[in-house]
Order: sequence, then structure tokens, then C-alpha cells
Amino acid sequence: MTASRPDFSPRMLMLFLRARAEFQVMESGEPWRRTELVRAAKTGLRSLAGVTNNEFHMAWMGQLCAPEPRARLWAALGHPPAKRGITLTHGGQDHG
Repeated sequence: MTASRPDFSPRMLMLFLRARAEFQVMESGEPWRRTELVRAAKTGLRSLAGVTNNEFHMAWMGQLCAPEPRARLWAALGHPPAKRGITLTHGGQDHG
């Protein structure tokens, strides 16, 4: 039996970022404020991760390949790749 390896790809990061924003909309109980709540979630995650607006936008679209901002965003989501022994590469990852 092989251990599963987590996927820290740009596309998976996009899915996690969007899921976090949707969760905050659902948790608010005010779905009619979706646009405002998603914007606030995005701003909060961007600030927590310490990435630029452009880096966050690229991550939101699933196109952020640079390893450093991807690692910071994953850490802000509570899933730091290094804690799993994974080093992010340009668009991919190495399993130490």
C-alpha cells in the first residue's frame, strides 16, 4: 500500500481558495452578500499569505506557478507543503 501524496498544484490551490471563499459565504448565512463576502475572503487570504494582488489573482485563476507565493498561500489555508516534506517547484512539486 502506497501513501497518498497531496497535490499542491496551481489548479488544486485554485480549488482550495475558491472553496474557502464559498465556505465563508455559506457560514455567514447571508448568501445574498456573496460578492462582498467572497471579496472579503480573498482580501483576508491575500493579506494573511503576504502575496501581491497579481499573485493572488493568478492563484485564483489556477495559473500561479511561482513556488514561494504558492507555499505562502497554502500555509495561509492551513496546509503548508513543507510540513509534509514537499518542496514546491515552478508549477509542480518534489516529494523530499
